[in-house]
Amino acid sequence: MTVRIIGDAGQITDAINRFSSAYHADFSEVRAIGRQYLDEAVPTDSIVADLAQALRKVLSRWGAGERKAPQLQDEREFANVLRQSALHGLLAGLGGIALSNLTVEQSRRLINGRPATFKELMAFDLNLFGALRILGERLFHENTNATYPMKALLLITGLMPAFDSQVRRGLQRGGFLGMDKTQFLVPTDASCADGKKIARLPFLLAECRMACSDVLRKGIINSSFAELLTEPGRVFDVLFFVQGHHREPVLVICDPPGREWYFMTA
Repeated sequence: MTVRIIGDAGQITDAINRFSSAYHADFSEVRAIGRQYLDEAVPTDSIVADLAQALRKVLSRWGAGERKAPQLQDEREFANVLRQSALHGLLAGLGGIALSNLTVEQSRRLINGRPATFKELMAFDLNLFGALRILGERLFHENTNATYPMKALLLITGLMPAFDSQVRRGLQRGGFLGMDKTQFLVPTDASCADGKKIARLPFLLAECRMACSDVLRKGIINSSFAELLTEPGRVFDVLFFVQGHHREPVLVICDPPGREWYFMTA
């Protein structure tokens, strides 16, 4: 099983350009502050305040607080949460991992080109689900779904696509079966099927990025948002979102399609 791009560079360019320019600007704004936040050993009050304001504003524009979506905590609570050393450490651990350092070989997750040790995989999974849990519980009122914690994670770290309903449809259309559920709850860890889907997808997309680097690079560079060349997690988020529309071509596929695309021995 592998993930590959079947669209050409022109189709990738077109998908990126037709994605909402306002959403592109939103991501760029928060991600720029997120990089500064992640780079600091102890984030300053100024950076925390800037990130809290920008993150809350963009999550609101992306649907948080609307009907059937969780309500947002106030900006002061956002700052309190982002100031916590525990959350900052988890996010910094994830933000320091580039997709170029991940891949998959013979159903094993690899980091830096070699099979990851049990300790490394545990650290990755604990950082990922620890961050999602804190973001979900502390930034929102009574949140249970993975959508908005994953959006916050994407905006701050750029690690991977956020599983909103449109992205899940795009994954389902691409052969990542089992994503067409009405709710995707926040898993506590990677032991359950939905937890494995979150924890394994970055490795599969990293492998795809490496195998399809030429077409992906050309598609991004020729778009109006060439800065996304350094944001592969966001690029895949955009491509899955666009192919979630049934009239759009499928560009990224799981080959062969199946319900156990997330199964790996380690």
